[in-house]
Amino acid sequence: MLARSAALQSLSWRLAILDEAQAIRNPGTRQAQAVRRLRSPARFALTGTPVENRAADLWRLFDFLNPGLLGDARTFARAAKRASSGDAGASYAPLRRLVGPYILRRLKSDRRIIDDLPDKTEVRAWCTLSRQQATLYAAVVRKLEATLAGGVEGIQRRGAVLAALMQLK
Repeated sequence: MLARSAALQSLSWRLAILDEAQAIRNPGTRQAQAVRRLRSPARFALTGTPVENRAADLWRLFDFLNPGLLGDARTFARAAKRASSGDAGASYAPLRRLVGPYILRRLKSDRRIIDDLPDKTEVRAWCTLSRQQATLYAAVVRKLEATLAGGVEGIQRRGAVLAALMQLK
């Protein structure tokens, strides 16, 4: 609605709360551009999408919440790429420390939060691989196993798993 209403865009707001904030993932959309133009000294973003999905999504959320906190998009993308590749001492730890105070999470497994959420449903789909696909898959799995055996923890572990999954796409 914000993207279609010049009147809403022209106001100065004391507080801007963006529900379903994952909708601003694509910075080129009219919706994302309108949200970034909002004038408000205090901002909240609510999303059901975990912030670990993509580093770029995290940057876009924080570009709305606290513009400049994570630097410009290009610099952030380079730093995230270094952290995910495991380059000489690069890790997600500094990023996690920086954004951690701003993030409140609810886990579906925490029944104190909400007791009527259904249990997680898992659907397994089996597919056959060609000999070449199976060989490539096995190589990615071996490389990931070696990385994880090195004691990688936390967000670095998630980054390593995500990097391996991206090789399989």
